[in-house]
Amino acid sequence: MLLEARRISKFYPGVKALNSVDFSIDAGEVVAVVGENGAGKSTLMKILAGAIEPNEGELYLDSNPVEFDGPLDAQRHGICTIYQELMIVPELSVVENVFLGHLKKKGIFLDWNTMRKEAQGILSRLGLTASLDAKAGDLSVAEQQLIEIAKSMSRKSRLLIMDEPTASLSKDEVASLFELVHSLKEEGIAVILITHHLHEIFEICDRLIVLRDGDYIGASDINQIDEAGLVEMMLGHAVDTYDKGRRQNVKSDELVLKASGLTRAPYIDNVDLTLNRGEVLGIAGLMGAGRTELMRAIFAADKIDSGVIEINGSLAYLSSPRNALNQGLGLAPEDRKTQGLVLSMPIGHNATMPSLSEHVGLLGLNLRKEAAAAKDLCEKLLVKYASLSQPAGNLSGGNQQKVVLAKLLGAGTDIYLLDEPTRGIDIGAKEAIFDLIWDLTAKGNSVIIISSVIEELIRVCDRIVCLHLGRVTNTYERGDFDLNRIMLNAMGKSGEGAIQ
Repeated sequence: MLLEARRISKFYPGVKALNSVDFSIDAGEVVAVVGENGAGKSTLMKILAGAIEPNEGELYLDSNPVEFDGPLDAQRHGICTIYQELMIVPELSVVENVFLGHLKKKGIFLDWNTMRKEAQGILSRLGLTASLDAKAGDLSVAEQQLIEIAKSMSRKSRLLIMDEPTASLSKDEVASLFELVHSLKEEGIAVILITHHLHEIFEICDRLIVLRDGDYIGASDINQIDEAGLVEMMLGHAVDTYDKGRRQNVKSDELVLKASGLTRAPYIDNVDLTLNRGEVLGIAGLMGAGRTELMRAIFAADKIDSGVIEINGSLAYLSSPRNALNQGLGLAPEDRKTQGLVLSMPIGHNATMPSLSEHVGLLGLNLRKEAAAAKDLCEKLLVKYASLSQPAGNLSGGNQQKVVLAKLLGAGTDIYLLDEPTRGIDIGAKEAIFDLIWDLTAKGNSVIIISSVIEELIRVCDRIVCLHLGRVTNTYERGDFDLNRIMLNAMGKSGEGAIQ
């Protein structure tokens, strides 16, 4: 056994983050830590990485008790973490990033020859071909992730904690990352994986542990559990995959949005789009297809080169996002952390930000009225929080996404533009998002949704538009949904053949 945590507890005012949790990992083992957002996964990882101290419990490294005096001390003991938000300094070179925090010296001078030689050896093993002198900020996300792994290897890591490592990677990049994890495992390096993609757990992990609301629920070898059993452990109940609330046909013949010839070079090219009242319209496409750019163009976040938009049968002159919001359009952007929320601001202020004019009295903003509105919105979306005054950045990913949607709900949005609303959130939060979408359309709202997971679109949508390199390649009605056909069209191919 490499590392063991016994009866770990962590409490914050009004919040039980972890309650007597046990965890262990062997050298050369890959273990998944699984649970909904807010289950305590990140708190446990921060304790193992020395970032925070537990209120109760003990840590053992090589069967010896250990207390980490901060993250650097944990790194000196061979425990390194790769966070979802990569800790790369964009303006520094590749080699400078690899040895950031533990530069090698020869006397009073930096030993660049040794650092370059070691960095080149590590990066060659990882398959990174970028120059050591290239700026890290100029590299792709996948390449920056390899730099993070190289940083841990330069510190002679024995345990690598990977938090959502595949969230921003393509399918091929994920495959390359998993090959690397296999090679690290063969070298005796242990890996802890946090991911919301359940299939990845079964593909790469040896074992898993499940947390729920800060409690240890159980552990299992991968070959002794299936996805349905794992989901039931996570949620405490099975998921009914038959969407009984969605089977009612709420889509009407009333056209609420029509886009004609939308063009914004080089991202979208002569796109036509229609949306009916009560409809959920999906946009399927690969990275670079122009999906986000299309949403931003409709919302007037980006100026278009040509094309027109009609709302409820009338020509719409959308000059800005505020103007679009006033005409009933609302956008939940792809990056909720930088574009959807102000993480340092309280939850309550975030929820009411687009609708502040509704809470203004004779002497300015009526704080009591605003707080009541924020509480009502958060309750409607089942946001889990300790206080409306706590920063939005303290919420889990799923609850942050709910606050983004609460903003649109409070603004009286009629047409919801949802760009990757389920990215980086757990299966329970996804179910809540889907339920919200169906509730909105049942009340006469309309939704356009982007998802990189085509299975999610097939489940939630009435119609799916396939986009490739900025152009519409095909449109499918619900009765004609077929995963292979949609994937082929999203890849710019046609025909009825299956993808091999």
